[in-house]
Amino acid sequence: MREVVMSEQENPNEKGRYWAGLIYPGDSCPEDWQEQMRQSGLEILVSPQHDQDIADASTGQLKKVHRHVIAMWPNTTTRRNAQKFFAKFNGPKTILRLENPRGMARYLIHMDDPEKAQYSPEDVLQFNGADWQAIAIPEDEGSMYLDVKHMIEDHNVRGYFDLLDLCEEKPALFRFVAQRTNYCREAIWSYWKRMGEQDG
Repeated sequence: MREVVMSEQENPNEKGRYWAGLIYPGDSCPEDWQEQMRQSGLEILVSPQHDQDIADASTGQLKKVHRHVIAMWPNTTTRRNAQKFFAKFNGPKTILRLENPRGMARYLIHMDDPEKAQYSPEDVLQFNGADWQAIAIPEDEGSMYLDVKHMIEDHNVRGYFDLLDLCEEKPALFRFVAQRTNYCREAIWSYWKRMGEQDG
């Protein structure tokens, strides 16, 4: 996880605008958790369901299914107040104060951690005006998504390795493609799916 800051001492009066925690829908989380988040009025981002995270690489054992939550207050609030909010969802008591939500927003789908299970940005839940893309992807990086899309179309890229070959002499784009395996593979697959439908 990058750009995530947690105070070593959990001072209940510590203040921040951005707080993150875990929830376990289908287990300890209330059934109406999404409605409760809407009614809170807070801007909130919730990760896709993390059901492929590995707890033990030697055995392949998976972690308990969970979701990451980022709650964003319009002004600073205390850790005590943030804990009261997260307590409604019966997750772990430990929450993180974030200096900036960008790193955690990207972690919701493991965007910068290609060695971990990859999840789709389309499955990120956004409440009360929260905008995952605006937080997670700077404008210059957003243009790289378009560059990859156009490259797939222009060169009829059939596989991820072919895409890496095309980016070999473009270090910034190569690094982007190497870190966005899920996006690239989905883009290649959906491009050829569309081409097949057009042929049919």
